[in-house]
Amino acid sequence: MAERATISSEQLEVVKRLVTLLNEHKVPYQFTGGLAGNIHGSKWPLHDIDLEMPRAHIELVAYLLRQHIVTPLRFYQDDEFQLVMLDLKIDEIEVDINQIEAQQICHKGQWVPHVVDIKKAQLMPFHGLKVSVQPLDQLIAYKTILGRDKDVADLSKLLIL
Repeated sequence: MAERATISSEQLEVVKRLVTLLNEHKVPYQFTGGLAGNIHGSKWPLHDIDLEMPRAHIELVAYLLRQHIVTPLRFYQDDEFQLVMLDLKIDEIEVDINQIEAQQICHKGQWVPHVVDIKKAQLMPFHGLKVSVQPLDQLIAYKTILGRDKDVADLSKLLIL
């Protein structure tokens, strides 16, 4: 399933650069969002690259990728999320990195903690790489809390495959 992902060659190059950098510096991470769905077998078009990592490492990564920072590390909130994150643009590819601690998701109008255990990330093959990715069941649970029913339906089909 891992080779089915819909990803451009430019996006793939950025993923390779990120994985190399993170592995070189022994940074625990997991890909989430659309890329995680793609790695698990979805065919969603990939708009950006989403990563999560512990706070103890995010400042190092921000420093290492400082020339690509669009928005520095900060608290971010919108209608769906409350978290600490930074935004990058690497070769015109948007990359969002957020820390795993203190995340909240809005569920039916209420903020609920979103607990991430980075130790449960799965190491999966992806275009000749071994990448750390959010497990499919956790991705489905996350999308369910957000109320993204279409995403949940698409991802749930992958559990059967």
